Amino acid sequence: MNITEAVGNYGSGKELYVFKVPGTESYIPGDINNDGKIDSNDLTSYMNYTGLRQGDSDFEGYISNGDINKNGLIDAYDISNVTTKLQGGVDAGAVDKLEGTLDVQSDKKEYKKGEEVLVKVSGKDLKSVNALSFALPYNAADYDYVGVEAKNMGKMENLTKDRLHTNGQKALYPTFSNIGKEDALEGSNELFILKLKAKRDVKADFKPIDGILVDKNLNTKKL
Repeated sequence: MNITEAVGNYGSGKELYVFKVPGTESYIPGDINNDGKIDSNDLTSYMNYTGLRQGDSDFEGYISNGDINKNGLIDAYDISNVTTKLQGGVDAGAVDKLEGTLDVQSDKKEYKKGEEVLVKVSGKDLKSVNALSFALPYNAADYDYVGVEAKNMGKMENLTKDRLHTNGQKALYPTFSNIGKEDALEGSNELFILKLKAKRDVKADFKPIDGILVDKNLNTKKL
């Protein structure tokens, strides 16, 4: 059970009754391939499905079961339900309160056709960040996605996905997560650089959406 929100951030309980309808199947959060266990195969599937949204032709069916927080998007929270259980799992217990934000800025305001576009992502006052993701919509007529360069991401796995949605919208999904017991991100640093190439003369106007930070206990902070 994962309590995502409570009045005053406080909850208590003396007894809890869990009822399952006889004969119905159980589902383990993160078991996206529905084989009854969490393993590297689930992570491989999530790597392929990162950034899929409700409305995409591939989203419905069993992939939608992988949208554990039910926000219509496969993001860092959903993936963390797998990564926190792999390679021995995270160290269970108290962690510092999840804090911080991300700053996303292009290195220039205008680009000529053929120029490299650098979108720098920095963390500010981060604490207990075990995974993160956001969406960066862009016009496919303006840019080609080139790649991502990690700078100060510790041992986080890069799960970034460039996605063309069924509605024709192009978006980049920078996504990183620790696997197992690796140290969380802390402090203020340049984290990674997204690299694109201008296909024509353009004015940069990148607006990240759907940002989320996740800690080892699957607490989240929306950005």
